[in-house]
Amino acid sequence: MTSVESPTPVVEPCPLPSGARAVRAVGERYRVAARPVSTGRRTVSILQVENIEALVDRATLLRGDDPREPPYWAYLWTGAVELARWIDTEHALAGRRALDLGCGLGLVGVVAALNGAEVTFLDREAEALMFAAANAHRNDVRSVVFRQGDFTRDRIGGRFDVILGAEVLYDRDSFAPLVRFLDHHMAPGGTVLLADARRMGTAAFYADLEASGYGIDRVTVRTREEGLPLRVDLVAARRTSCA
Repeated sequence: MTSVESPTPVVEPCPLPSGARAVRAVGERYRVAARPVSTGRRTVSILQVENIEALVDRATLLRGDDPREPPYWAYLWTGAVELARWIDTEHALAGRRALDLGCGLGLVGVVAALNGAEVTFLDREAEALMFAAANAHRNDVRSVVFRQGDFTRDRIGGRFDVILGAEVLYDRDSFAPLVRFLDHHMAPGGTVLLADARRMGTAAFYADLEASGYGIDRVTVRTREEGLPLRVDLVAARRTSCA
């Protein structure tokens, strides 16, 4: 067994099956399906939950009785696919320390690792990290690190040349803590690469990021999700000054 490293202040270590055991573990706990994802220069195989609806307590959600947050980690988000394609075709990551923030199923971090990055996967859900470990193994990614933590309150130690985040802007209360997390963990000269599918208003986040001294470049990709048009902003943010 591989232990997920615990960020500070205090997060309990989470036992995490490694390699083929992670693949078996997700298959024993969930009904899973493998989805091939073309990212431009390669096709990766990503295990995902086949019956996501079974993980959502719809009755509690409808009653509004302080329901548990839906399992966002279990979705293969369109933004993650677009960010994986962007880094596979447009960004040189070889030898760079990369953090896959809110990694979910691990697609973005897997593609970064296949492009030579030294990847740390971070998610607050242990189940997400188990899937990320399984998907890393399926795609012959070996030397990676897994940490369990919440970027709105935890610090994981170390700094990164590239911080990757696919569709992590879904809660306005997290915007300011996320900027602080980026400030704390960004190496000098580092870059933040984000995919934002505009599922909510995110202008306040970018205003906070610019106020913290980041310059922002944005490319908009037009794609489709479940048959409907979707625009995904691919954002590169680099520290240009001290706030």
